[in-house]
Amino acid sequence: LKIDDLICRATLQGLTRPALEAGTLNGMLKGFIDLVFLYNDRYYVLDYKSNRLGTDSLAYTHDKLQSVMLEARYDLQYVLYLLALHRHLKSRKSDYDYDRHMGGAIYLFLRGGHAESRGIYADRPPRLLIEHLDALFDGPERCAVS
Repeated sequence: LKIDDLICRATLQGLTRPALEAGTLNGMLKGFIDLVFLYNDRYYVLDYKSNRLGTDSLAYTHDKLQSVMLEARYDLQYVLYLLALHRHLKSRKSDYDYDRHMGGAIYLFLRGGHAESRGIYADRPPRLLIEHLDALFDGPERCAVS
């Protein structure tokens, strides 16, 4: 899938992750954003995760969280959430600019609050990825000129 290829190349340093199954994408397109919030004039999507990664703080290091993000394909999820937010802001905010207004995605692993990472994984995909996906979702006419 073209969407998966774009996301894999632009997020999580291009690291290898499981191939996308068609049903996975379908399920994520029907998902719900847990929270959208505004902080310092930037919009963020926040997703709460209750995954138990281990019993001590070493299970919630940045590297371990990144590994879970890759394995569970949460990269795909947060990019789709940010794309939805981007499209919404574009239609509602006359001066909207991705670089100025988009804060990114935050994944809060609730069981990792005791760790140095506080169980937080955050990312802000590049503007080019979001704009390319936006064009793809608009259809082939717009995508061809982008």
